[in-house]
Amino acid sequence: MKILIIGASGMIAQETINELAKAGNELRLFSRNIKAENYPNHDVTPGDVLKKSDLEKAMNGYDAVHITINTPDESKAVDNIVSIAQSHNIKRISYVSGATVTKNNSWFEMVGNKYKAEQVLKSSGIPYMIFRPTWFMESLEMMIQNGKANIMGKQPLKLHWISSKDFAKQLSRAYGMNESLNKEFYSYGPESLTLKEALEQYVRVNHPYIKKVGNAPFGLLKFIAFISGNKELKSIIPMFEYFEKTPEAGDANDINNLLGAPSTTLRDWLNLKV
Repeated sequence: MKILIIGASGMIAQETINELAKAGNELRLFSRNIKAENYPNHDVTPGDVLKKSDLEKAMNGYDAVHITINTPDESKAVDNIVSIAQSHNIKRISYVSGATVTKNNSWFEMVGNKYKAEQVLKSSGIPYMIFRPTWFMESLEMMIQNGKANIMGKQPLKLHWISSKDFAKQLSRAYGMNESLNKEFYSYGPESLTLKEALEQYVRVNHPYIKKVGNAPFGLLKFIAFISGNKELKSIIPMFEYFEKTPEAGDANDINNLLGAPSTTLRDWLNLKV
């Protein structure tokens, strides 16, 4: 199948590219800042998801579209993609959503955008596959700042951490079977750990000089953001407040039975990285 990957330069997309290519698919990679020299074996088309002319060019001659983006304009971007796909005989669209994306949780803006995007896909008339993965193991490095490992808030909820490779294998298998069409899948790893438990394992292997994972109270973080004028910190606090209280939704039985269950634990993944 000829698959256009939108958001191809993202961290999670790299294993998706590898697995889809390994399965014999022809890929075109689309992203604003993507560089052709980094992907010598694939067709690379730089572009902006908010520009329909860029999407027209990228979709021309392709069979399917995989969407793996994270932007405040996500629902608008997916709406653009679907409108172009409808006029280009696209036979399948897959979309990376999130493990807490439900109607009840759509009050939170980031989740609301993904929920709206899901509804656009479902009403498009194009066969779709919606994947709702939980937290990726690759995201743990983002919690290391200035030689310290800190978690915002208490974060008591258990998460079924998944590796991007295990997720990519499920996605690739889905592209090989019609039974996966018009379905929503929760992609969860084989074990559940709190954010702190996962980060403690991560720093022991990758940052052994860090002796302790800290918990920064939201009140203190908001004060620091206000005093310092740190807009990035101010913008990210609500996301961690949301995840502190919002558990994963659904279960992974359907996807595991159809596409195979992820088997990589965090310890396995860390050992592979050493």
